[in-house]
Amino acid sequence: MTAALLFIKSVMIGVAIAAPVGPVGILCIQRTLAYGRRTGFLSGLGAATADALYGLIAVMGFTVVSGFLMAHQFWIQVWGGVFLLLLGWKTFTSQPRH
Repeated sequence: MTAALLFIKSVMIGVAIAAPVGPVGILCIQRTLAYGRRTGFLSGLGAATADALYGLIAVMGFTVVSGFLMAHQFWIQVWGGVFLLLLGWKTFTSQPRH
């Protein structure tokens, strides 16, 4: 096996491992295919902003936030579940864009 072929295979394996496709990745891909690159990019930017917010909460002191979350855990779960059900229903019933 030549060095170039080994390098190409290594890069392909590295990209496959480094780019896991989770729910956010699938959402970005779906929006990119349906609405274009700009919308897909903005979806990814929104996900990155949410991750940055979670990081900021962790840095600023999770103990303060944790008390609030624990006190309101039931309603957060209820509204989170309702939101996910509505999002799933909208995705399931929407017509694919051609």
